[in-house]
Amino acid sequence: MNNHSITNYHTHTVFCDGRFEAVCYADEAVRLGMASLGFSAHAPVNFPTGWTLNPSRVGAYYDEIRRLQREYAGRLDIYCGLEADFFPDIFSEVQSLYSEYQWDYIIGSIHFIGVRPDGRRWCIDGTHEEFLAGWRELTGCDPLAPIRQYFETTREMVRVMKPDVIGHVDKIKIRHRPDCLAPDTHPFFRRQLMDTLEEIAATDCIVEVNTRGIQKEQTPDYFPGKWAIAEMQKMGIPVTISSDAHTPDALAFGFDRTETMLRESGYRTVMMLKEGRWEERAL
Repeated sequence: MNNHSITNYHTHTVFCDGRFEAVCYADEAVRLGMASLGFSAHAPVNFPTGWTLNPSRVGAYYDEIRRLQREYAGRLDIYCGLEADFFPDIFSEVQSLYSEYQWDYIIGSIHFIGVRPDGRRWCIDGTHEEFLAGWRELTGCDPLAPIRQYFETTREMVRVMKPDVIGHVDKIKIRHRPDCLAPDTHPFFRRQLMDTLEEIAATDCIVEVNTRGIQKEQTPDYFPGKWAIAEMQKMGIPVTISSDAHTPDALAFGFDRTETMLRESGYRTVMMLKEGRWEERAL
């Protein structure tokens, strides 16, 4: 892989749950010879999380990334985006927290799939104990219900929010354990994901091939998995490679083998931002 073709649009800094200042990622991207780098702070929400962008800091985040965009011009193309959750019941209220800014792109990702009896949102991305508590309270220990809720919410996000990029489209699979959720090899899981991919295929949305799972060893596969990527290729769904970086050293994690896997799956191009527009580049 030519380093000058490397891009990553899923990047988290200290403005949300990343560990470093934005400039550290920009410096590493220059060192790697990357073509472009996109920042994607977790969009603000109207309830406490501890890992999303504070609503009072949206302007500071936006200004900092735009400053870096100017400072690194000619060395690195920098883009300012968000990774935004979708909540069917409070979509307008949450979107209003960031809609006054002109974002270069939005990654739509699902991290919450319900509201627990005490009013807290049921998060799929916290500790397994927290997930199990919501599973017991909201599904009566149904091993298929979280899968249904996750993918139904994703499909509604595609229809209503219409994000530029769909983030970690099958991430619910990280919650599979013998004690609860069915695995991603289960026919129900695969049907739900296929229904979701068919919904995406009817749009202009790009699906990210996210290497975060293999970084953290949450799963031996990508988000989405290899079998799903092969189906996406048949459907003509465009993809972009992302690392979901929370540290600068993860900016291009696993990208060489990911490009190889995509070629083996039949892909010949991936999507990248160039002068603010999504374009294909050859693998």
